[in-house]
Amino acid sequence: MAVVVRPRVDLFAGEVRQLLTGSTGQVVSFIRSVARKVRTRAVLKCPVDTGRLRAAHREEVGVRAGQVYGFVENDVEYAAAVHDGTGAHVIRPRRAGGMLRFETGGQVVFTSLVNHPGTRAQPWLREAMEEVAVPEGFRLVRS
Repeated sequence: MAVVVRPRVDLFAGEVRQLLTGSTGQVVSFIRSVARKVRTRAVLKCPVDTGRLRAAHREEVGVRAGQVYGFVENDVEYAAAVHDGTGAHVIRPRRAGGMLRFETGGQVVFTSLVNHPGTRAQPWLREAMEEVAVPEGFRLVRS
């Protein structure tokens, strides 16, 4: 005679929701872990002049409308220009009739405009995402 065991597991919607989207659930914990690693890598890869850009990284993880989200950002006003680079552009004084003052080659220069050649992109945040999140199974998509 054979013995048959039929185990039964009941998963209640509330318990599943808590597991997936609860503040201590496994999914939120995993996203938090990846976001923290991305932020750490981004801080290390960030170009540094004064240190302001490097110090401004922040991460956020949460649940909105039943969806778990996580992101790392840097909201310093010039972060996008450093990250994505800039094309050639003209720099003018802020005030009408004003002058720009800067030093070059040990000389102080005053002028009414500068034709800036642009800057190369330094995509440290994207590189951090590629190095950390992609191996964890995430896909990077352009928004």
